[in-house]
Amino acid sequence: MMDYKQAVRKTIVTECKISHKKPGDPMYPGWAPEDDQKDAWVVWITTRSGLLPATLGMKIFKSKADAEDFVAEFPVGKEIPQNVKWIGQEERRLGHIRDSINRKDVPRAGTGDEDSPLAFGVLIDAGLETWRSGVSPLVRDSLGRRRIGELKNTFGENWTVAAVFEYCWINLPPSSPAYIAALYKFHWYITQDEFAAGYLWRDLEMLIHGVESAAVTSMERAKRAGAAGSERSAQNRQKRQLALIAEMERFAARNPDMVKLGPDAVVSLVIEACAEKEPTLWRQGRGQVNEYLGEIRRGEAGEELRARFEALFGVKPPKRLRRLRQ
Repeated sequence: MMDYKQAVRKTIVTECKISHKKPGDPMYPGWAPEDDQKDAWVVWITTRSGLLPATLGMKIFKSKADAEDFVAEFPVGKEIPQNVKWIGQEERRLGHIRDSINRKDVPRAGTGDEDSPLAFGVLIDAGLETWRSGVSPLVRDSLGRRRIGELKNTFGENWTVAAVFEYCWINLPPSSPAYIAALYKFHWYITQDEFAAGYLWRDLEMLIHGVESAAVTSMERAKRAGAAGSERSAQNRQKRQLALIAEMERFAARNPDMVKLGPDAVVSLVIEACAEKEPTLWRQGRGQVNEYLGEIRRGEAGEELRARFEALFGVKPPKRLRRLRQ
């Protein structure tokens, strides 16, 4: 079972630069030094988490040597902690998180699953929420009675939503399913930003159902394979995907009610028929049918195959959940 408190995406350094800033220079971080130190060395670090767009952040140092040590520790291509800018500044980070929670100024970055409340189940399975009280003993003990009281005064009935997200923001990686589920609920119930909530729900679905993980695995496999034999392999892969979707269509025509079982179940029922019709083609690749299906679903096998897939299984509409009263 997936551990909902662990990071799902790896955050990789793609670029790192040092700039020396003095008072009066453009973009001088005058707020950064906490003493009479005037010069600052800023490390501009570009990172990418999984398949998300690259992001630019900065970390400020009071000496060139410290900045260079940081760059040496996290060179281009190395995985880096997702809360990199707060390394060595945990007390300031806690204050920043709590001020942001109180101002309702939280990160903005899935449509809902029409069958089950995915975000709620993730937080319960992660041990952060309970059906009875909303907040688990773990969250209560971590935040403390005083902070719980502040959240109740600020957010009323929705204090449990704020408490769970505050715990996640302080303790969990931003790409963990529990963090994303808690942030979704904060936007839905507190900021009432439906666009951000919808994006986060889709992101949660991608992580929980392994769509992004499969995409990353597919990309890494293609990179390792290199050019040798790739053209012939790609042609055979495409033939198998075409045969697979065609057999699924024939199966659906004969057994329309069975389509309700979903694509994973249907593909497991038709793979034997595919192999019997074209044994040479399927001498290899039978163990990769779930990857083929994922590529068809995501459109990596071409828009035509994705359209045929969606014609068979449809696309779920977003779900609107009832809000708690403010």
